[in-house]
Amino acid sequence: MKKTVSIEGMHCSHCSDAVTKALSAIDGVSDVEVSLENNQATFEAADNVLDEAIRTAIDDQGSDVTDIT
Repeated sequence: MKKTVSIEGMHCSHCSDAVTKALSAIDGVSDVEVSLENNQATFEAADNVLDEAIRTAIDDQGSDVTDIT
């Protein structure tokens, strides 16, 4: 299923690259695209990928998740 995550705290390409890498490392996540301009990440997630795992991966990079849809 396609997921969109709204993110605060990404200020540069290094930040968006770190979020891309963190999300891509989650088993069951693919096709990650992070938009610094829109402060969002979109990706395909398997049914077993928990929102909490997504939130933790992004929070660990120093950014904050504001919404997951």
